[in-house]
Amino acid sequence: MRNLILFLLVFLCTKAYSQTKQSALDTLETHYQQCLGNSQNMYNCAVIYYKQLDSLLNNTLQHLYSNLTGGRQQQLQMEQGAWEEKKEEYFKKIDERVEKMHKRTMEGLDDDMISTDNKAAFLKARLVRLLDI
Repeated sequence: MRNLILFLLVFLCTKAYSQTKQSALDTLETHYQQCLGNSQNMYNCAVIYYKQLDSLLNNTLQHLYSNLTGGRQQQLQMEQGAWEEKKEEYFKKIDERVEKMHKRTMEGLDDDMISTDNKAAFLKARLVRLLDI
């Protein structure tokens, strides 16, 4: 009975944490869209959004690692390692594409903004997946 109560407590805390992180993610998205709506310094908007998502992703991972049991924690570490490899490949392709575009366009910041936005979307997809755990 004690174990059941402990399990329920951990489950409820994890759910509450997940909802808080989802709310934080929604707030970041809203602020990003508002920043882009101003049509000024859009590259800076994308960089700030990317950094905030990266921070939220790292905090979420730390929380999950500290609250999951051994077997599930190990599975998450393996999943995260595979995701990190995909991320590196994806970011490398994006950077290569932007480098090629810089030679053809006058406004390099537009290309950089789009690149940063795509990278942020990749992080956001991972974060959403982690919030479902």
